[in-house]
Amino acid sequence: MRGSKRNVAAAAAVIALLGGALLANALRSDPPPNEPALVAASSEVPEAASATAIEDVDPAILDVEIPSEAASQPLPELNNVFPQTEMGARWAAISYLEGTEEAVQLSPEDAALAQRLIATGGYADEFEADTERRMLDLTAAIPNGVVLRVAPIEARSTQDDGDWLVSIWYVQAITIADETVVDDWRTVHYRMRWEGGTWKVADFRSERGPMPGRGTQPPSAPAGQFEAQLAGFTDEGL
Repeated sequence: MRGSKRNVAAAAAVIALLGGALLANALRSDPPPNEPALVAASSEVPEAASATAIEDVDPAILDVEIPSEAASQPLPELNNVFPQTEMGARWAAISYLEGTEEAVQLSPEDAALAQRLIATGGYADEFEADTERRMLDLTAAIPNGVVLRVAPIEARSTQDDGDWLVSIWYVQAITIADETVVDDWRTVHYRMRWEGGTWKVADFRSERGPMPGRGTQPPSAPAGQFEAQLAGFTDEGL
């Protein structure tokens, strides 16, 4: 039981930091010095911001399975289809967040290389180095891998000069291979910048919550039963 708890903690820590890029994330929990927070810690939404449900977004869908070994997976292609608009920046951020499902299936080296594809030129080196280090931690802690299911719920975007600051509230279900399943409610904040003809990540931070109360919800089923009940399910069309 103690080993299982350590694995859950390791997976949650790494995935929380991965949470939000095409195939790996910015991996930094705090904004850099002299950099304003992406979203002010206030209950008031700025006039330039808009908050909507994400029901109508249909980004690329990726089916995920627990890998049998830590083999290198093919790198995805960067899809430059997002328009240079507020909604384009939001769609790009949501797509990068959902791509985290595949990030945990890649080798540390491939995840780090993929990270460069979605980062701005000034952020790419940090993205790449941090991604490889965090993924090495994850594969060392959980050699059999994890399955990650990400479900964005709502988003907010605020313009900051030429950038869009996009915040996404989401929940993810983390299946630790052959052990347990946990949920994790988070909000991620992206600084999206138009560079090279597409939206790229110039900065990122992640924070826990807000999380709804449990109510009468029963505890999670064992990992094997949980996966069996979802056999054949995909997020295609959602």
